[in-house]
Amino acid sequence: MYFSRIIFSVCLALTTCSVAAIELTDSLHSLVLDAKQVLTIDNTADFTPTAVSDVETERLGPNSIAVYAPENAGFYSLVLSNNKTSKRLLVIVKKPFNANNKQLNSYQIGLYPAPYKGYTQYSAPNGFIEVFEKDLSRQLTPHVQVKNVICKQVSGFPKYLYVNNDGLMMLEDLLSFIQNEGIKVSKFAFISGYRTPHYNRSIGNGKHSRHQYGDAFDLYIDEDGDGRMDDLNGDGKLTIADVDVLYKVFEKFQKHSRYNGGIGRYKPASHHGGFVHIDNRGFTARW
Repeated sequence: MYFSRIIFSVCLALTTCSVAAIELTDSLHSLVLDAKQVLTIDNTADFTPTAVSDVETERLGPNSIAVYAPENAGFYSLVLSNNKTSKRLLVIVKKPFNANNKQLNSYQIGLYPAPYKGYTQYSAPNGFIEVFEKDLSRQLTPHVQVKNVICKQVSGFPKYLYVNNDGLMMLEDLLSFIQNEGIKVSKFAFISGYRTPHYNRSIGNGKHSRHQYGDAFDLYIDEDGDGRMDDLNGDGKLTIADVDVLYKVFEKFQKHSRYNGGIGRYKPASHHGGFVHIDNRGFTARW
């Protein structure tokens, strides 16, 4: 590890290596990494990793810390602190996956299609988050648990999930934005998060559904806990008009944030209430 750190530091100095980086922000709570990946966390000038962290780190300069992902898939902890506060990050190491395979430990993944129009953001994942039953209640962010975003296909454990860092950060930023818009919401209710290609085909969805790529979510607001979208427009009815309220706020969010993707509205049906889809595909889509 020490030798690899030396090489990594030299690469940074010569700017000849491509190094993944992410900025430490209020919405960053988890780091989804490949096994043995090196990630730099920027904006860490006054933060120091604490002894309770169980991943290796290295200070690279005045504003950056390198995080060295463990070799084994699983959930790890990284705690950064300064003289005012501490920030706990969940480090999630994915289990490697060959996209030519249809299964991972007997769990049906299915085959990913060729990238939509050649876009790299539609490439098949090279690994998945391994989930055991005890992990379902694990917090990926303060407002999102594993069970909220895992695929709904029926299987035993372990199950496998794909969600990316920007997808999780988008959910936290979106929640804060909606609260600031004056809508009463403590957390999102989820219709759907990740879907394997196997499950996606079984429900008749399009082969390039963004739900297969870790940054797409079908959401509604359910503060009264009845399993349906709340009466957001205050007319005493639960209709598509409530969906429209949330849809317009989602659009406003994307216009004022770094996220860009699809937003779609879905009216109430017999088996579910109304909801709004949002993703971070990298180009605008509306329906």
